[in-house]
Amino acid sequence: EAQLCGFLWRKRWLGQWAKQLFIPVLELDLRGCRVTYKDKRGKKMPHALKVTGTAGEVLVIGFQSRQQAEDWRKV
Repeated sequence: EAQLCGFLWRKRWLGQWAKQLFIPVLELDLRGCRVTYKDKRGKKMPHALKVTGTAGEVLVIGFQSRQQAEDWRKV
């Protein structure tokens, strides 16, 4: 079993980011979505996946390592 650990980042008012508990979604329709990986040099969110939906909704998932982000992206 793959153990995927992560946390969710939500953009708050005035451009601030808030860390939220990551709860795995058992069923998620990704048809038409675009997933991109971003590597940032910083302590806040070093590795992130950005999921952009067809209606313009954006979900950013932060990870502690690149390997965790890649494992999640493959799922």
